Amino acid sequence: MLRIPKWGLFVLLILANLIWSASFTATGLAAVSFSPPVIVMARMIIGGLVLLPFVVRDLRQGVWTWKKVLRVALLGLLGFTVPVTMETEGIRVSSPALGAVSIALEPLLTLVVSAFAFRTPLGPRRWLAMLLAAAGAWVVAGCPRPGFTGYLLGDLLMLGAVACYAIYNAISGRLTADVSAAGATSIMLLAAGIGCVPIDAWTGFAWPRHVTPASLWSLVFLAFFATALAYLIWILVLQDHDVASAAITLYLQPVFGVLISIAVTGERPSALFYVGGAMILVALFLGQHRSKEKPVTVSEMERASM
Repeated sequence: MLRIPKWGLFVLLILANLIWSASFTATGLAAVSFSPPVIVMARMIIGGLVLLPFVVRDLRQGVWTWKKVLRVALLGLLGFTVPVTMETEGIRVSSPALGAVSIALEPLLTLVVSAFAFRTPLGPRRWLAMLLAAAGAWVVAGCPRPGFTGYLLGDLLMLGAVACYAIYNAISGRLTADVSAAGATSIMLLAAGIGCVPIDAWTGFAWPRHVTPASLWSLVFLAFFATALAYLIWILVLQDHDVASAAITLYLQPVFGVLISIAVTGERPSALFYVGGAMILVALFLGQHRSKEKPVTVSEMERASM
């Protein structure tokens, strides 16, 4: 298997977070023509089909068993169907700034789950980096408060999505370590897409009557880039990278989101952006610091348990 150097994995993580940072705006544009369940179902099924050739390749090599398929499929339901549906609906009924707040909570909860469930060694430096980055993300978002804008339902949906993402982030690398990243991502996405069918049926199969070009292209971006490519990168990195270092890069999303907004609208950022961005950059340096003890990666933990 091709071994990617640590700096290459870090570059891939930055790319994935850049793509995800644009997904909030793309979701808002897609929601003009498509209902949230349709957006999620299209993202998952199209993304899974794009990567399906890798599953066929793995089947010919005898990599998959029914037990592995079931395990990865359930992971897809937990990490995609439930949280993406909640997140999409939350973005629709809530304020965009609260999306950045959810990003601030996701890495912290990921570390909590990883530390307590798998006893992942983190140390005070990593915890300090996470708390500093969380504060920075909140500052970049303009210091919004959940419920402040009156969208309590959206706040609760976003928090529920964050909890699911955190659990998925903490366990996905471990549960897919014995299969290819592309094949695992395809099965997870297809299972998640199938899981969206009853949700869409419950909402009455709200198919769009009129689709604007902006909504259609936003959905294409969400399916091919924010889903198939970005989630493939995430699984690929977690299979050979410690969860803490990967999770802290999620704090780049609010910074990228503001930069994208500046590029599109031409607005000048406030002082809060520079303060919060500096806090996140310092946190990234602290989080990527290598101590004398070598961090334990998912692949190493798997080999040690064999």
